[in-house]
Amino acid sequence: MEENVDLEKYRGWLERQGLQRTPFTLEIIPSLRVGYKHQVTNLLKNIEQQQKIVLLIGPTGSGKTTLINHICANNRKCIFIGKPPRRTEELIKIADYVLSDASFLTRLFAKKPTEIHQLPEFLNNNIKRHKVLFIDEAHEASIEVLEWLRVISDQTQNLTIIFSALPVFDEILTKNLETLKKRVTEKIELSALSREETEELIRRRIEFAGGKDLGPFTPESVDYIYQRTGGFPRDVLILCNTLFNLAAEKNVEKIDRGTIESSTIPHNKNYSPEKLKGLPEKQKVIIDLLLANEKLTPGEIAKNTKDYPSEKHALRAINNLLKRMFKEGYLERKKEGKTYIYVLSPQTRTRMVKA
Repeated sequence: MEENVDLEKYRGWLERQGLQRTPFTLEIIPSLRVGYKHQVTNLLKNIEQQQKIVLLIGPTGSGKTTLINHICANNRKCIFIGKPPRRTEELIKIADYVLSDASFLTRLFAKKPTEIHQLPEFLNNNIKRHKVLFIDEAHEASIEVLEWLRVISDQTQNLTIIFSALPVFDEILTKNLETLKKRVTEKIELSALSREETEELIRRRIEFAGGKDLGPFTPESVDYIYQRTGGFPRDVLILCNTLFNLAAEKNVEKIDRGTIESSTIPHNKNYSPEKLKGLPEKQKVIIDLLLANEKLTPGEIAKNTKDYPSEKHALRAINNLLKRMFKEGYLERKKEGKTYIYVLSPQTRTRMVKA
């Protein structure tokens, strides 16, 4: 019964704000994309030129998938694969994507490949007009799958492959697939939104949900959101939703400094961005690892560090460094089982990405 009362209270607050729905879900809505004008133009230029392989690189939450969906919306030349296949044999499914917009008779009589080496010939026979193959989360692909994608790119006409991945993907190619990296025409990097773009993202979400302008958010709360998230779109949406729910719970009409100060959102006053450049080398190594891998346990970080006499010594030293960096606001953490998972704080991630 109490749950129903809370739900009705929330619905009433939404109605007073003129909103028909919650604005800040993580639903990908291509029409609400903001920012990255230069990167979008560059990506479209490479597609127009029918380049063979392009990289779209950015940290988690920087808006890679939203950008891809924006480009692919109502564009029949695009093929979007949300996750790379785990096995090379699964790449044969690309044939189904190519045939998806073909005529009924073509789909009926097309001789689809049964083995991976038959795929390039099939693609050449069936791709009559330029196609763009987007592969999201490419950093999760096996070396074998990536090598076959290189082969497919080499042997197929009228096909552009765009890999969307975390920054670590560039390092993966350097270490394991130099032949694929040499075929990359351009690397397009996403970092984060500006203060103005962050405000525009909030405004568009509010208006999409039926509200007006920034709705309950005041300019000072937008300043806080940008400072706290560094302008990473996903982080912006999550923080906006947290503040949104808090305002509804407290039944206040504006999200201002008082609302923020009454929240339990972690905000480290000891954080000093100026000290980032002067951090000791071992702390810089930790930041670089987290920038490349998104999140790691102390054990995973210890395995990727050197200059310690043993793994036990490394783990003890790394734990001490992580605790210090967490206390100073450079890192954030959450408990998973018996260990902590560490990530870069939004402020650190923004400054390192933009550096």
